[in-house]
Amino acid sequence: MRDTLALVGDGDDLDVIYDVERAFGIKLTDAEAERVRNVGELHDLMELKLLSADTRACLSQAAFYRLRKGLRSMGVQTEIRPETPISILEGIQPRSISRKWKDLSLSSALELPSLETPMGRWLPERGEKWVRGLVYALLSASGLYLAILMHSITGLSKGWAIILVLLAALVLGVSIHYLWHQVFGNIPRRIHTVGDLAREAAGYSFEKLAADKSGSSPFDRWFALSAILRRISGHKRPITRDTTFMSEHAKPTG
Repeated sequence: MRDTLALVGDGDDLDVIYDVERAFGIKLTDAEAERVRNVGELHDLMELKLLSADTRACLSQAAFYRLRKGLRSMGVQTEIRPETPISILEGIQPRSISRKWKDLSLSSALELPSLETPMGRWLPERGEKWVRGLVYALLSASGLYLAILMHSITGLSKGWAIILVLLAALVLGVSIHYLWHQVFGNIPRRIHTVGDLAREAAGYSFEKLAADKSGSSPFDRWFALSAILRRISGHKRPITRDTTFMSEHAKPTG
């Protein structure tokens, strides 16, 4: 099965272009963007426009040092190397991975990739968003039904009954979403070591680190591009040069 980000052409393809232009300070013409079919081609195009931007700075190394300092401040006593398993987090408090992930982000001053939920581990790309949308729709439908009951039982006007119940359904939906990620969030399966996390964190924190180091390398920019694509698409698996942007039946925004 072809690996794809499953963009659907509802404007998410344009989001990729805008975010790439902003993050790397380049301009992509419409003709250039239309010729790009996979992530490798987009990265090559970026590098052509950034020939003078290379430095000796290694942002992944800088991110690793920040993570190591953060992990030590959180109580990790053993030696921390790039090949250290990320499961080292399991041996420190608090028990919640979600809380530890947030603490590590704060202590390292880095943006980390989003945690995965059990639902996100087996659903296809974007499937989790569709399921959440279905849950919210069911909550809204239930809210309308309760509003009708409230109107008939309490005599409350139909408009106010609908408003109150929909607000309650919205609060309930947001609460379920928050608690689901807080309780069941886990480290993405593609991240096995502290080094893996450092590379992704460098991508997510690219603009901050590149400003500190006055430049970046093609390696750094690959992970920064990957981070942009993950934010927009929700892609969970490793991103390769052959990963395509659009699902087979999607039409790009014109």
